[in-house]
Amino acid sequence: MHSRWILRSFALAAGLVLALPVVALAQTSRVEGMALQGDYIKDYTGIYSYPSCLPQVGNLVYAELGNNLTDPASGHPITTDRSMGVVMDKLFDGKLGVWGIHMRQETAQFGQGDAFSHAAAGFGQDPNSNVNEAFDLMWGKKSGTTSIGLRLKRSYSNLEVSAPGATTTLKFDIPGEAFNGSPDLARNILGFGGGLGFQMSPTTNIELSVQYESRTYEFTTSPPTTGQEDDGPSTYMLAGRAFWQWKPNCVVVPVVKYYSFDLSEKTTGITPAVSLDNSLKGWQVGAAANWTLGTNDLLVLGATFAQNKQQEDLFGIANATGQGDTLNVTETLTPQIFGALETHVNSWLTLRVGANKGAFQKLKSEDQGFGKSNIEFSFSSFNMNIGAGVKLGTLQLDAILSNDFPQNLGWIGSGIAKSYFPKVTATYAF
Repeated sequence: MHSRWILRSFALAAGLVLALPVVALAQTSRVEGMALQGDYIKDYTGIYSYPSCLPQVGNLVYAELGNNLTDPASGHPITTDRSMGVVMDKLFDGKLGVWGIHMRQETAQFGQGDAFSHAAAGFGQDPNSNVNEAFDLMWGKKSGTTSIGLRLKRSYSNLEVSAPGATTTLKFDIPGEAFNGSPDLARNILGFGGGLGFQMSPTTNIELSVQYESRTYEFTTSPPTTGQEDDGPSTYMLAGRAFWQWKPNCVVVPVVKYYSFDLSEKTTGITPAVSLDNSLKGWQVGAAANWTLGTNDLLVLGATFAQNKQQEDLFGIANATGQGDTLNVTETLTPQIFGALETHVNSWLTLRVGANKGAFQKLKSEDQGFGKSNIEFSFSSFNMNIGAGVKLGTLQLDAILSNDFPQNLGWIGSGIAKSYFPKVTATYAF
């Protein structure tokens, strides 16, 4: 019995080494495992929101090994949201700056590194989905204490079916449309971005960014020529943050963001054309303190004040008084508080835990048209994640752990067959 216990313990330890995912190269699994927005900590995932970070992350290769999900149709496990990328300054001995190349199975959330993490608190997440990302390229250059970064990306799908006397054109992400049920939320994307980073004082660094995407879709049939298309392609985000060395063991990170998604659409080929105005806009202001504990453990405490507002024209028509049926949904967080701990158990194993809480959170729905009804809901949402990382030589693995992993130690500890590592990332620095 004693030998069996030793064998079981050894197998558990070996399973942890191989299956769990030091800090500086942890990618999206690190950030999501701490239930944080990446804006509030120093991590190379910041290049997606702040392109000027690119010259500061060094040379690396990452592989997002995906999320383990279940196909609702077949019940079989599937892996989604995979990607691979390279950041390097060794091209032409670094004379042409730093380059970032990203290849993804799914287009990432606006300003993020994957399709599931969020750029803002609450429901201020990217409503668009697209699995046909063509390319995502970044370039950066550092001169003294100033760095700049540029970004160019494209996601595109086009299907044209012609038959005698009829033509159908679909210019949007068809798999994405099937997923979310509307081509308006599966638009093609052409995006540009830029960032500037500089040292404001010996203890403070500033990072600013502007990112813009033209998001379009078209669904037409002829003859007669009728269809649907976007009625406004503009999506953009303005972001800024600072790293202020408040104390030798504490860095304060204030963050400001504003974002806007134009979701308007119109029906063409009829008289008059019907337009449906629809937009999602939001802002957030927050700050976090990053404390170094011991040698290199990390404690993060912070708060975010945010508001997200969707304004939607439900029918695109007016009632007898000339007023259309408009629905406004507003979410307010005053504030959302968050905290996370990252501790190095030894030279190769890192454990993480984080949570966020809507301390004062309100959701208000206002029907300003035919319904004339208002609904206001005050509540306090809670989210908590755990994660781990392991360093194997020059390769680092990171994972988000299933919430019940500490109670049963996975299949080895419980015998229950399920996915205990829903997301895994690998990173190689050189």
